[in-house]
Amino acid sequence: MGERNLATVVALVNGKPTKGTFFKGSKIKEVRHKYFNIRKKLQEKKRLDVVRRLSDKERRIVNHELHIISKKIVEYAKQFPAPVIVMEKLTGIRENFEKGKKLNRRFHSLPFRKLQKMVEYKAKLEGIKVRYINPKDTSKTCHRCGYVTHVEGRELRCPKCGLKYNRDLNQ
Repeated sequence: MGERNLATVVALVNGKPTKGTFFKGSKIKEVRHKYFNIRKKLQEKKRLDVVRRLSDKERRIVNHELHIISKKIVEYAKQFPAPVIVMEKLTGIRENFEKGKKLNRRFHSLPFRKLQKMVEYKAKLEGIKVRYINPKDTSKTCHRCGYVTHVEGRELRCPKCGLKYNRDLNQ
């Protein structure tokens, strides 16, 4: 889970990652940005009654998009034998992220935990297990040799074994 890709799914078959898929969540970002600007203007005009009505609409649109993404994630997992969905523990994610006013607002408005809860209950209905792991160094650890390296940009380049791989797909 992240700011660029709201969710990334990848299957491990015999220990090797295959069939990666990205869920950008761009509709959610657009809706949150749009309603942020609308709220800002309405609050300047002291129209708090309209702000309350709009928050319900924003929440419904975001929930709808989250349901679509979570359903696709569970359907992706169902195509493999004995699937287990593994997600990162998000404890403290907001406290450890301070990058500036605009980026903070964008990042903090993303509904990571809500998406996890939806994936969790849909997976449970399908009989798929869900596990949570510590996210520390997950995108910096090479899935082939286990070496932890420094990552710049979107690509993991392992100096030990020479692997070049998208860091979001790296497991």
